[in-house]
Amino acid sequence: MRFNRRHVLLLIGLLAIIVIFLPIKMHYSFQATSLVYPAKEWYLKKATDDSYVSELHDFEKDVISHMIAYKFERGDISELHIKDGLATDDFVEKGDTVAYIQSYLIENDIVRLRNLIEVEKASISVNNTGAKQELIDEAVQEYEFAKLKLDLEEKNYKRQQKLFQDSVISEADFEVADNTFHLAEVNVQIAESALLSLKTGRKAEEISLIYQKIDSYKNQIENLEDLLDQYYIKPAISGVLRFSTSNNRIITVSDTGRYILKIPVKVNNIQYLASISAIRFSVPGYDDEIEASFAGLDNNVNMAANEQMLIAKAIINLKLKRVYPGMAVQCEVICDKITIFEFLKRGIHLKF
Repeated sequence: MRFNRRHVLLLIGLLAIIVIFLPIKMHYSFQATSLVYPAKEWYLKKATDDSYVSELHDFEKDVISHMIAYKFERGDISELHIKDGLATDDFVEKGDTVAYIQSYLIENDIVRLRNLIEVEKASISVNNTGAKQELIDEAVQEYEFAKLKLDLEEKNYKRQQKLFQDSVISEADFEVADNTFHLAEVNVQIAESALLSLKTGRKAEEISLIYQKIDSYKNQIENLEDLLDQYYIKPAISGVLRFSTSNNRIITVSDTGRYILKIPVKVNNIQYLASISAIRFSVPGYDDEIEASFAGLDNNVNMAANEQMLIAKAIINLKLKRVYPGMAVQCEVICDKITIFEFLKRGIHLKF
């Protein structure tokens, strides 16, 4: 019997069908380009209203925490100072000071309150010992000087007001002049009160009231100093520091102890993730494969290349110097063992 081409094709087809239905099993797997994220990352960012915000992003749990907003009063001048000597790729510990926000309005308020305390103390001292003419003369000079400074600040205020109304200067510049003018008015009142105290003396009840005012000033100073302490910026985690201008970020601290892989998975493949046996990926430029462990799925569905995708997360427990946050790696997800027929069925999405 002679075999022609038709017989050969039929034989090949028959063998193929037999092979498909043989009870031989193989791992079902799929590949995806995945992104590397640190397990946690802390940011100091500048908000749209010129305030500052710090927050901790947990990529493993997809949670944002430790949010602190640094907002300032209108007319205040805030300035961010980075700690001297810090550079990109430096390792910083949790709680280390990496920057400081200076608020001139708060610092001026503290100085003003301290001056008020000294004035009240001087008033008590004079009242107890009797005022000398030299002290009165000195108080007169301070009062006259305060009035002279008020006159100068008032003239400057009026000039700045006209410039602001003519749109020559910004609102922030005008508010600085306004604050300075009002501070000069307060200083005149303080100097006048000090002079009157020296001239007239105080009663016991008035002295008691002065002590109460001093205590009140001290409490205000403590509150303002506590507020200033909050302006020392400290990361919520230990990690590698980077300076950046993207997404309004100023400082980023990344937890390099372990990394998270975010793997885009087609919706059709989600059902097979329940029986994952391994997740492997390779770093660009290296041939060896690295293992990762499946950690769960995000709940949000995204569209990519006209395909519905969910993001699977896998944990990289090894400390790898050649893995960096934001790196794209080729990842293979290995699932359950299935027959050749089931493998083909999944591959071409046959539905029986």
